[in-house]
Amino acid sequence: MTRRKKTRKTGPLAAAKKPKSELERTPTVSKVTPGKGRKPGSRMNELSEATRRKLSASEKSQQDPRIGSKKPVELVTSVTASVAPKPAQKAFDEEAAFAELQALENDPRLQSLLERLDQEEQLSDADLRYVDERTERFSQLAEQLGIDLNDDDEWEDDD
Repeated sequence: MTRRKKTRKTGPLAAAKKPKSELERTPTVSKVTPGKGRKPGSRMNELSEATRRKLSASEKSQQDPRIGSKKPVELVTSVTASVAPKPAQKAFDEEAAFAELQALENDPRLQSLLERLDQEEQLSDADLRYVDERTERFSQLAEQLGIDLNDDDEWEDDD
């Protein structure tokens, strides 16, 4: 055996360890065997939401159908307890219709397109469709409000 001289220098006695940050540990997959029997615990444990829904649905179907509402029923009808008729709501709101009619009359796009039609200019299909829809809606609103559109023509003839 060869002799080594003693030195004061300390060299590595073992291989250097890697720092923890560099060390990437991957957990080894241990084989988990399924246990036998049910999980330990009390029978009074909280049920999961899904099982609770299933149980409540099955309980509802098994309830006695003869048990009805717990709402009290009047056995004797009294004259004062008669149902008061509700005021009939108007199926047609005149204020909203009048406001829409005013908005159509003051529509600047519609006014400019009508002026262009009076001057016999050609309008695009989209503009013609817009004018037709607005004038149709205007005549519907005027009819619902009871406004006679031909009344203006007779007024102009008198002057």
